[in-house]
Amino acid sequence: MKKVQLTYSLCIVTCIICLFTYSCSSQKKVSMVKNKTKDIASNNGKYIVSAPVVRKDFVKKNGEPTTQKEFYVRRSIQDYYIKFCESNISREDLENHLSTMDTEIKIVTLEIEYLDGHLDICDDNLEQQSRIGAYVIIHRIIK
Repeated sequence: MKKVQLTYSLCIVTCIICLFTYSCSSQKKVSMVKNKTKDIASNNGKYIVSAPVVRKDFVKKNGEPTTQKEFYVRRSIQDYYIKFCESNISREDLENHLSTMDTEIKIVTLEIEYLDGHLDICDDNLEQQSRIGAYVIIHRIIK
């Protein structure tokens, strides 16, 4: 009798494992990122992207947020700082364009260039402290 119960229990456990394995393997992969488009190369390292533009608090080195806001282009899992002093558009140009959009998420089509370096230095004064990392410059707002 114990042998039958053990065999029955093993059969049930095996069936559960098979059902679980089948159900997990047959699930469709669903992209969690909406409105994600591929970068389209234009020329000379420039790309046309349609992406959300987000505002974030400027955070000091000690981790303390400030009241100053910065703009970023959100691409997949990384946000790229927009460095206006190297861009062909001003901060005001972007703010004016965003203000015309009546949506919570502001998706903008831009011609940008991906760069890496000093985020806070806008001249050749490499003596001043600066954050370093990936950033974008905007060549033009397309729509």
